[in-house]
Amino acid sequence: MEESMKNAKIITLALLVTAGSLVGAAAQGTVPYYYGAAAQGAGPYFFNVRAMDYPLHERVIYPPRFAYTAGLPVLTSVDLESLSGGVFTDGSGRIAGLVYARIYFGGPNNHVTDYGAFSVTVTGTTGDRGTNPLVKITMRGNGYTFDGLSNHPNASLNLKFVSTNKLEDVRSTQVTINSASYSVTYADGSTQVFTDGPATKINSGFTFLSGTMKGNIKLGKNGGPQLTINEAGTLVTDGSIWTVADGTNFVEHQLSGGLVLDVLTNIDAQVIQPLPGSKLFLNANVGTLMALHAGTGSANTNTAKWNASFNGVAYARGSRFQANGNLGPVVVAYDPIPNTTNFLPRLVPNAIKDMTITSGKIFGQKVSKDLQGVSLWATPPSP
Repeated sequence: MEESMKNAKIITLALLVTAGSLVGAAAQGTVPYYYGAAAQGAGPYFFNVRAMDYPLHERVIYPPRFAYTAGLPVLTSVDLESLSGGVFTDGSGRIAGLVYARIYFGGPNNHVTDYGAFSVTVTGTTGDRGTNPLVKITMRGNGYTFDGLSNHPNASLNLKFVSTNKLEDVRSTQVTINSASYSVTYADGSTQVFTDGPATKINSGFTFLSGTMKGNIKLGKNGGPQLTINEAGTLVTDGSIWTVADGTNFVEHQLSGGLVLDVLTNIDAQVIQPLPGSKLFLNANVGTLMALHAGTGSANTNTAKWNASFNGVAYARGSRFQANGNLGPVVVAYDPIPNTTNFLPRLVPNAIKDMTITSGKIFGQKVSKDLQGVSLWATPPSP
């Protein structure tokens, strides 16, 4: 009976770890009551001090940003709307997608008539120009147009976007209506009236990457001449912003979400560093998107040095970077001392102590040379 209760407790704890309610680590075959991760972590982790199997929480000191594409650019003369499908960028910077899209020739305020529906194939690349991201997107599509009276088949589009500027950040702002009575028009076109003013809406910050869009849209059989496009285009992060119309109406505008940013803030990994021997293996979650990378290299306890090459897996495939650094003591966990309020630190004497990323590319963009990072120690729980 006692053994059954013990097993039940271990199973219950394992379920809590899996659910994320408790970040845990196994220590040489046992499950501890607490694992204190510094800042953020990607656990749960296994831990075996004799085999040098331990968690790593590496923080990049000056984290760079990498931009990639997950949608279509925004235009000014026409409204380009993605209705289904998707656009994806892999770790090498290659862009590919298939989108069912509508183009409203009357702009964002005219979605009833004068539009075209297209099946759009999307290709392109993401790289860099100096310190700025360079995004090139080609869109080719076929479909029909509608002028409010008739459908016009055999319509087509051929557009190309090239970014020309750097990433631009817009800070969070707020807009206010002082009237007691006001209305709110949402991005889907619905409107509600309120009488609890004055009222304020908060615009969260967003980032955009501007460039140029060139090409043409053929309006279909008997639909008129082709439409030539040569204008500014913009990739914008996901979100919405509010404006005020006529002093009494909040209007919501949906941002496209065609631009995604990954910030190389962290490398959280499960490290396998067997002793004796010099091999090193890391299952790493990289950046704010926690992209999975496999790291392989060596750790030399005689020189207290390590090095590894990291290669992206799944959607991060094609992303790669090289890193090295020093070995040294790192506290990776804390266990409670029975019958006390104290905790015993788990110290790995020759763990990865710091990191220097020497070269690489993420989403087709170069990683700055000599990018520095430091391993964070686990923090003990509050008494």
